[in-house]
Amino acid sequence: MKILFVCAGNICRSPMAEALLKEKLARRGMTDVSVSSCGLEAQPWSTAEPRLRLVIGSAYTSLRGFRSRPISEEIVRDADLVLAMEERQVREILSRFPETRGKVAMLTAYAGEDGDVIDFIDSQHGSFLEWLKNCYSVVDRCLDRIAEKVAGLGLQA
Repeated sequence: MKILFVCAGNICRSPMAEALLKEKLARRGMTDVSVSSCGLEAQPWSTAEPRLRLVIGSAYTSLRGFRSRPISEEIVRDADLVLAMEERQVREILSRFPETRGKVAMLTAYAGEDGDVIDFIDSQHGSFLEWLKNCYSVVDRCLDRIAEKVAGLGLQA
């Protein structure tokens, strides 16, 4: 199974989700699941936000060597499940890649929650670090449920 996380720039939210899910799946011994990320407006070869380390701790080690990737037809086609951070991103993915219908969802909705994991620029947070911490609390909770769903599919090595 291949899971793809999508946000805008592919430097904060989607790499956070990628790193955290990799760590959760590794703890479960699930080696047959590939996890990656990209961004709708990503600048190729940008690095993950360094302050993520302060928020996600040891999961950050999986982002060593990380470089952002702009979304492409090939990346989306290769994924079995595409999880976006915001509803508007889901709509844009479906508009750009209509063949993905049925495998694209919002991260929170897929985990049974409501709301977007909104970008810092659209948030009410004055502090970038506080915004990251808020994103982490939502993303981490959702990923616990997603890891359970994936484990329920019996994909252990």
